[in-house]
Amino acid sequence: MKTHVHLRDVQAGDLALFFAHQQDPEAAAMAAFQSRDSAAFAQHWGKLLRDDTSLKQTIMVSSTGSAGSPAEDHVAGNIGSWNSDGKRDIGYWIDRAYWGRGVATAALSAFLRLEQVRPLHAGVAKHNAASLRVLEKCGFKFLRSADEESDAADDSHVLLVLTKADSI
Repeated sequence: MKTHVHLRDVQAGDLALFFAHQQDPEAAAMAAFQSRDSAAFAQHWGKLLRDDTSLKQTIMVSSTGSAGSPAEDHVAGNIGSWNSDGKRDIGYWIDRAYWGRGVATAALSAFLRLEQVRPLHAGVAKHNAASLRVLEKCGFKFLRSADEESDAADDSHVLLVLTKADSI
């Protein structure tokens, strides 16, 4: 079976799957993320969908079977970029069913062709080695620990940046 990753604009029907993805306790722990309840999730995504400055994409995986059977598209997650505190940030969420299959790397590579703003910043949980590898493969470099940037006691994340010179 061959897998193809592509992006498309977020559709209203994707939101229920995105909600379920972020409710997965193992995935939330990996991302060091506090899952949102349905009201907070709806408010968050409502704000994102109204924000014309953010770029939001659904990550799709198409699998083709043997003998040329038709491809089936599945929502594997989401990826986006937005303005925050004077900088451009990026984030993504991959359904755990697609971890370890190259989906995140393929999706981020495709997204970086759409999102042309540089520098582009990413905050990642220090213990999320897989996501750190994905970002590094796509040209992101370590900037500093999140605790070096703020007075916050939370040092669970590191910051990475993709500059024009680092772009793939």
